[in-house]
Amino acid sequence: MTHSKAAPPPVRRIVDEGLLIAISAVRMAVKNAIIVGALREHNDYDPARYARAAQHELHVLARQNEEYGKRVRGLRKVLARSGRVHLLTEDERADISQFALRRRVHKKLALALDAVAADDAQVARIVEDARQAASAEIRDAVSARLIRLAIDRRDPDYEERRAERIEVFKLVNLALLKAAHSARNGTAHNEY
Repeated sequence: MTHSKAAPPPVRRIVDEGLLIAISAVRMAVKNAIIVGALREHNDYDPARYARAAQHELHVLARQNEEYGKRVRGLRKVLARSGRVHLLTEDERADISQFALRRRVHKKLALALDAVAADDAQVARIVEDARQAASAEIRDAVSARLIRLAIDRRDPDYEERRAERIEVFKLVNLALLKAAHSARNGTAHNEY
């Protein structure tokens, strides 16, 4: 029985999928930077700062893909030189072809990443998506904290700890209100 090998997907599709994955990774890195900036460093939200961070991440990924492309090209050359093409096994010939495909993908992906980094509108979308995700994550964390603070009135320490819980509740509610206001207005405050 002869098995036919499936043709590899077109280079354009592979690059598009790689670009989506890379943009998702950049969005997550920017989201994390926003959260750390707000909670640990008490920085006000600065879209220009996070746009620069997104562009930096995109350029880092582009340079990595350029390096991967060079490495794959070198592997292909080594394999092609290791023997005459007609003496290579079927798997070795397939590897040569696969290395050529991977080199093209890495080269085109590097170009696509650089193009996104140069496109202010795309970078702004990445940053805005990251800001919304960061706001949601902070809001969820604050809500979870409130849930953990809930105490049954029948608890023997209920009355004793009531004033402390009310103070924490007010602080958390104020943070939630400010976060909601910031999310509506596209700003963030250092009071997170």
